[in-house]
Amino acid sequence: MKSIKIFVFLSIFAMFANAQTPFELNGVKSYYPVVELNSDKIDKKYKQILLDMIVQTSTELEINTQNFSTRSLAFLISYIGVGDTIALKIELMLGENATRLDTKDNIFVISYMSSRILVVEDLESDLLETAEELLHNFALQYKDDNL
Repeated sequence: MKSIKIFVFLSIFAMFANAQTPFELNGVKSYYPVVELNSDKIDKKYKQILLDMIVQTSTELEINTQNFSTRSLAFLISYIGVGDTIALKIELMLGENATRLDTKDNIFVISYMSSRILVVEDLESDLLETAEELLHNFALQYKDDNL
């Protein structure tokens, strides 16, 4: 019981602290938008809607999405089981190639990630509102990191 109280307190504190993620978005000037729907229960029309949302947010941030880039901003959307409940998992991540300093190996890294898991009541509104929230948080951090 004590650990539950501590968890609730820390969760509320983190929510009000409005802390940034541990990721850094300095110098991101271009990326390739991607939407991956990992379930046949999600209508394919949402792929284009979500791509348009990424492009619109990127245009507002003056980030180039017109040309192919080795850096990608992606929505990954799937259903997962949480106990007896099926939940929708939405991830927004920025991935890019990087070179390790010690071995000089080229690797693919996640340089930004944010996700939500929710029980769906109305797929369209839940999906689009959550995607909008994730993009909004990305845009806020991008603006803060690139002042």
